[in-house]
Amino acid sequence: MAVGQQELQLKVLWLKNVLGLAIDQKVTKHLYPVTQYYFWPRTEAWDQLKLELDSKGWLPEKEKVLILNLATDVITHWRTNRNTDSIDTVQNQFKEAVFVDLNA
Repeated sequence: MAVGQQELQLKVLWLKNVLGLAIDQKVTKHLYPVTQYYFWPRTEAWDQLKLELDSKGWLPEKEKVLILNLATDVITHWRTNRNTDSIDTVQNQFKEAVFVDLNA
């Protein structure tokens, strides 16, 4: 990673009745939280993530779009597969995201 390059990372809590989404920023070898966890469908998690990202002027627009598209894909997949897919299956499908295992 080049000096000054930023990388956003989607963190996901894949639960049966709720999907938790948060975004971290990778700077050098450290991760820093950019957002708190938002829980879908209890809240409009995608809209809340977008609002927070838009308030961070230092984040490149391209990275914001990529991370929000990934969040959309994860939400869509969760809607139809939350009761059938194991966490391992989902992790293999969405390698760009980090899945937090609460049972670990």
